[in-house]
This record gives sequence, C-alpha cells and structure tokens, in this order.
Amino acid sequence: MPETLLQKHYKYLWTRFVIMAVGIWLMVTPVTFNQHLLWTNLNDIILGILLIILGMLSLSPTRLWAPFAVAGLGVWLQFAPLIFWAPTAVNYLNDTSCGAIVILLSIIIPGTPGGKEPLGNEIPPGWSYNPSSWSQRLPVIAMAFFAWMSARYMAAYQLGYIDHIWDPVFHNGTLRVITSDLSKSFPISDAGLGALIYTMEVLMGFKGRTRRWYTMPWMVLLFGIMVIPAGFVSILLIMLQPLIVGYWCFWCLFTAVCMLVMIALSIDEVIAVLLFLADVKKNKGPFWKIFWKGGEQVPYPEIPYKHETILHSFYEMKAGVTFPWNLIVSVLLGGILMFGPSSLSPLFSDIDHVVGALVATIAFIAMAEPARAFRFVNIPLAIIILVCSFVFREYFLFHFFWSLILIAVCLSRGKILQKYGNWDRFIF
Repeated sequence: MPETLLQKHYKYLWTRFVIMAVGIWLMVTPVTFNQHLLWTNLNDIILGILLIILGMLSLSPTRLWAPFAVAGLGVWLQFAPLIFWAPTAVNYLNDTSCGAIVILLSIIIPGTPGGKEPLGNEIPPGWSYNPSSWSQRLPVIAMAFFAWMSARYMAAYQLGYIDHIWDPVFHNGTLRVITSDLSKSFPISDAGLGALIYTMEVLMGFKGRTRRWYTMPWMVLLFGIMVIPAGFVSILLIMLQPLIVGYWCFWCLFTAVCMLVMIALSIDEVIAVLLFLADVKKNKGPFWKIFWKGGEQVPYPEIPYKHETILHSFYEMKAGVTFPWNLIVSVLLGGILMFGPSSLSPLFSDIDHVVGALVATIAFIAMAEPARAFRFVNIPLAIIILVCSFVFREYFLFHFFWSLILIAVCLSRGKILQKYGNWDRFIF
C-alpha cells in the first residue's frame, strides 16, 4: 500500500534537521578557518542563517516551496566559490560540499515535495525496456562523477590551490590549455564551472525513481538539456583545442569521452518523456500540470518486469546502445581526419580537424539506437571534404576516398535490438 504524502514527509523529517546543522556549520567554519576572507565569510554566514530559517520552515508539510528554496541555496553554494575566487581550498571544498549535501537532503532523498509515485508498469508503452531504470542511470552518474573529478583537478590549479598539474600524455598540454587566453577570458574558472555542472548532473541522476519518465518530465528534460546539447557543444570545443589554443589537454579529452558516453546513454530517457508528453497533448490532457507534476493515474497495465539477476542488470545497462561496424568505422574515419596528414593550406587543415571531430562525435552518439538516424548528418560533412579535395587539391586521393567510404558506411543502419513505441518510425 503506497504511503501518503504526509507519511512521506514525516519519514524524511530528519533531513530538515541535518540541513539546519549544515547551516550552523557554515556559520562556524569562517570563524574557525577563514578569519580574514571578508566576502566569502560573509556569504557563508548569511547562507548559514538562511539555511537554518528555511530548514525550520521545511518542517511544515504545507510549505512545499521551502525545500526548493533550500535547494536554490545549495546551487548558490556550488557557485559562490567561483564568483568570489575563493582564495583557500578550505573555503572551496566547504562550500561545494555543503551545497551538494543541502541539495541532496532537500529534494533528492525526500523526493520532490508534493510529488506522487503511481503504481503500474515501469516500461513506456511499446518499449522493450525501461530507460529510467537504475541500471540505465548508474553508468551516466558514474561518467558524470569521473568528469567532475577531472574538472575539479583542473579547477584546483586555476584557483591557485595546487602549483602543478600532471598531463600523462601531452606533457604540458593541460597546463597550456587551462592557462590560455581563451580560458582566462572567462570571469570565473571555466574548469570550476564544469565541475559545478557535473555535480548537478550527478545529483539529478539520482533524482526520482524508476518511473521518473512519467512522474517528473520537467526534471528529465532539464537533465537532458544539461547532458545532450550542452555536452555536445563542450565536446566540440574540447576537440577544437588544437585550433583554438594550439595544444591538446588530456584531462579535457578524458572529460569529453565521459560526456559522449553520457549523451549516448541519456537520449532514450529524454525521448520517452517527449513521447509521453506528445501523448498527453494528443489526448488534450492538462499538459503543463503533467509536465511539472507528472501523471497521477496508473500509467499503463502492469507487465511482469523483474531484475532477478546481476546478469540481467548488466544487460539492461547497455540496452538502447549497440555498436554496428559501420559506426565504429565512422568514428575511426573521424579520428583519422583529425590526426591524419596536415594539408599544406592552413584553411584546409582546419576544415579537416573540425569535420573529423564532428564525424567522430556524431557517429558515437548515433550508436544510441533512438538516435541512429543522426548518422546521416555525416553525409553532408563527407560532401564538404569531397568538394574541398577538388578545390585545394591537397592529399587528393586521401580526401577523395575518405569521403566516399564515409558516405558508404553511413547508408547502413545497423542492427536495432530494442523497441521504442512510436519512436520506431524515426529509427531508419
């Protein structure tokens, strides 16, 4: 029998007291460790007071806005050390840790205030697996965590907490990238900003149960925006570092690989939410109410769906992603163009690098079965290189055959193992 909202509130009442304790900790820490840092100390003291007040207000089950306000303060605690360029590692670590704890205790562990979890089938209609299952989400959370560690390491150097940064592949490449004019053009540490985003992605990955595609569409779409379009742009900027900065950065490339995996594994859940909202719109349901609060009725008839073995969990972990030979070849072709022979013309060399980065990125994302048609974007990119090979006449045979091979391998769809309901018609 499902618990009522009031029972759920009192079950997690302890989180409100811990939030108040975090507020007290924030007020005391500046006096203990950072006695001469005016703005950062003032920020911590004010936020500590606000957390105590809002934590007390959150004790009431009727003040549904209070936990969201607490979460907002948690986000600011993540951001404040970057705004104030926190001069000590203690201040940076204290604020970001307290911010993550506050977000976790306000809306992640207790769930969204007023939210409901209907009974019923976990799998979207017409699908063969659940894109919101923990087996699907845990690899995304893990990749975001690895990216966070990489970004935080670079941020530690930019903020002045360490005086050396190790690059195991490109010698001083990482150092040159994070101290470049482009990096310094940001008003805050760009690596620190990346660490903040990855922190939010980790926390949002834990948000919601295995029906969150149905119960909280707004959150899944927000998570998808942070991971997919924002991640895609970040990956391209990282791939273009040799053109923009003149050097490669190992930790940046490591982060890009993590983001690529996250994108491929997150697309299916976003599509499940879009299909659900399209169905609501088609049936003239209360669109915005469902968008913010989710469905309230049993979504679909219960279908036997059990995680009985570890093997099944590992199988579901990669559900929705396959590795067709033609996409693997496309990724290799993109890498060959990026790292292949440099053309005599600087312009053509730059085109090679940009197109190669795009081809490899697009092919990897297209390994996600719902995004398989995305591979066709590589065909116009191949045509660009084909045209350039006639215009520049540099390494003509290399570029000519590269273009033809890429176009040929893009024509094959590859094997599709899962079902995606109404989305199946867009997989071609």
